[in-house]
Amino acid sequence: MRPANPERTLLTVIGALYLAQGISFGLVVEALPALLRAGGVPLELIALVPMAMLPWMVKVVWAPLVDNRGGRRLGRRRGWILPTQGLLVAALLGVAAVPFDADGAVAIIALLGVACLAACTQDIATDGLAAERLGRPRMALANTLQVGGMMAGMLVGGAGMMVLADLIGVSGALSAMAGLIALTAIPVLLWREPPPVARQTPTKARLRGFFRNRRGWALAVVALVFANGHSVSSGLSRLLLIDLDWSLARVGVVVGSGNALAIILGAGLAGSAVRAWGAVPASVVGLLVLLLAQTLWLVAADAAPLPLWLAMTATLGGGIGSGMVSVAVFTLAFRFAHDGGQAGTDMTMVQCLHGLGGMVMTAAATALVARTGFVWGFGLGVGCSLLALAAILLTRRLCEPERFPTPAPTNQEANQEANQEECPAQ
Repeated sequence: MRPANPERTLLTVIGALYLAQGISFGLVVEALPALLRAGGVPLELIALVPMAMLPWMVKVVWAPLVDNRGGRRLGRRRGWILPTQGLLVAALLGVAAVPFDADGAVAIIALLGVACLAACTQDIATDGLAAERLGRPRMALANTLQVGGMMAGMLVGGAGMMVLADLIGVSGALSAMAGLIALTAIPVLLWREPPPVARQTPTKARLRGFFRNRRGWALAVVALVFANGHSVSSGLSRLLLIDLDWSLARVGVVVGSGNALAIILGAGLAGSAVRAWGAVPASVVGLLVLLLAQTLWLVAADAAPLPLWLAMTATLGGGIGSGMVSVAVFTLAFRFAHDGGQAGTDMTMVQCLHGLGGMVMTAAATALVARTGFVWGFGLGVGCSLLALAAILLTRRLCEPERFPTPAPTNQEANQEANQEECPAQ
């Protein structure tokens, strides 16, 4: 019997964990607000559900703790992953035991906060594990698993949860989701984590360590802007279609499920593109595809009635472009984290900057639409993608030095430098 390939086993572990995180994310963001409303919970209480996502926004605060400490018995990363997986399952089972009505809403939101705390802490450890243990040739595949696993999990936890709740009830459906997440822990239980990678100069993880060189600052700029265009266009497209009297079910299928499937497809394409062209060229191609889709949404903003084919084409193009650029940029982030001594902290910083940029620009675009209309809002989305394209091109030598090496100085420049060194200080 041939021994299992360690790298393939690790990829299975990583894919299962990202799927689990996606399921929990889809439950909180998509399914549970709708199910609470169906249970008669007032909108004032449902408006508090996003507060449960707060741990995802501030997880960078305790990322150094996850990097610096880990269980000796279970392993540095498994010592965080397995307990948080158990806490996530327990919190969801707790939600399943609470009635979905106004009386149980506060308890449900509190338990969802616990679930998000567990999921995002697990995410820190999972990102650190992938960045540390995988070699550079496998990082594009790992990021494909990350983006594809998260989106597949969101489909299961979002649309899948609502369909299942309609068939067997909310409590039974939530219990099934908790059981599915528990099953994703099996590869982690069967895997034995090797000893930590020894470094010549071990240092403690710190937030400021992310900005240890110019490459970190360049990556921070890219992380802050690369996804803003798709966040704006995706958010505004839902509002536009609702204003055009599309049903909620139709919007959910075309924009919700269609966008998720397109991102999964784009993530799959990006893995091969990164290996063939490099991460920066793959991200540029993804942004160009995204810009074409955003141009279609600009056209759609003035189209009444809006043809189904136009909405579907814009959604699919935007999702494919977003999937490609996400995998490419996170491959750059994984490489940066792999080269440092604080992989979980570095990856978490990139993710928090990514989320912050999208949140701010989506809010700004929505406010702009309220004053000027959808054309200006989608125009802002195009501007965000153009800015991201400029940022990636301008920082390409810092973000991917192996693909874009700094040009060697000319003989004249070298002579000038030598003369300056030889001249005594005046």
